[in-house]
Amino acid sequence: MRLRHLAPALAAAAALAGYGTAHALTVIDFEGGPFGTQADGFNAVGFPMLSFFSDLGAGLELAAIPEGDGNSLLVRNDTNGNFLTGVFNDGTHNFLSMTFGNDDPGFSNPGDRAVLTVYNGAALVGATFVVFNRNDKMDQTIGFSFGPFDNWTLAYTNAAGNPFTGGGSVNTGLIEVIDNITFDDGAGVVPEPAAWAMMIMGFGGVGAILRRRRSAIA
Repeated sequence: MRLRHLAPALAAAAALAGYGTAHALTVIDFEGGPFGTQADGFNAVGFPMLSFFSDLGAGLELAAIPEGDGNSLLVRNDTNGNFLTGVFNDGTHNFLSMTFGNDDPGFSNPGDRAVLTVYNGAALVGATFVVFNRNDKMDQTIGFSFGPFDNWTLAYTNAAGNPFTGGGSVNTGLIEVIDNITFDDGAGVVPEPAAWAMMIMGFGGVGAILRRRRSAIA
């Protein structure tokens, strides 16, 4: 994990500090591979508790891209509306975050976004989104902190939820690129009310960091 992502990671850790017992955070940064094209259902080396799938059954790849943070997970391609699904194999979780990028201004419009949706089995738990800053860098974070949940999807969409964000072309979207997937230890423990407050403060810190980044970019 590079230094520019330490602040969001620290905010996530602070948000989890209110658990009654010690809860470890797991971070998957994909630096251990495997590399190249991946079959649906693959696991990052050393992390069998989380399997990755694509909506269309193909298109997953681990690769280093110029705007990424070392090796990242890509969901190709940008003309078929494909998106990512993650399935936990070790029970339910209550916290999930990840960095994302590839928000190319040439293939997106103002208001386009990353949408994270979480489920417990087939039941919808909730969803959240982050609007692209459209700087084509891996410098934004999206997360969800209310469980339990055991699977999730991450998709790039326009404001209406259409996966074809457009930009310069009709029916052209963006390849989802994510990294630094962070989640709790899967014990399935629901935090106390004070812990919820700390989680909300933690995500407020992430939001403040992102707002400062946007101001600096602007």
